[in-house]
Amino acid sequence: MGSSRIIFGFAFAAVACTTSSPVRQFTADDARAIRAVDSLFVAAWLRDDTAAVMNTLAPDAVLMPAGQAPLATSDAIRVYWWPSDGSHTRILTFQRTIDELGGDGDLAWLRRTDSLTFTYAKGGTTSSLTSRSMSLAILRRQADGAWRFSRVMWGPRK
Repeated sequence: MGSSRIIFGFAFAAVACTTSSPVRQFTADDARAIRAVDSLFVAAWLRDDTAAVMNTLAPDAVLMPAGQAPLATSDAIRVYWWPSDGSHTRILTFQRTIDELGGDGDLAWLRRTDSLTFTYAKGGTTSSLTSRSMSLAILRRQADGAWRFSRVMWGPRK
């Protein structure tokens, strides 16, 4: 009796390992949806809309700014982008070029270049600044079918 349970268990495990759900194909609709969420991200920054920016991120998103430790929680991301030290950054222009977009199943990637102009205000002083950067973003399809940024890393571009 014991050996038949072992054989049956092995057969069940072998079938369970070989019967997985099919991998979704990455489609033109996925590419359009990814471009749309990327556009929402840019538009949210231009509106100075914290909630909308955060809504483009997956719940477990990790940001990796050049030269900094990874930001692995929503709270860490908020503190980085919107510190509670009385400072405020306001994006004035945000020009983004998507240099590469691809995907496979429920994962996608964007390679991008950006040019920003923004103001940084703190303690009654406001500075006007510019930034040129390159980034690599990995997006993951969420359970509801929406694409969200899962990992994003960026650094300066000359």
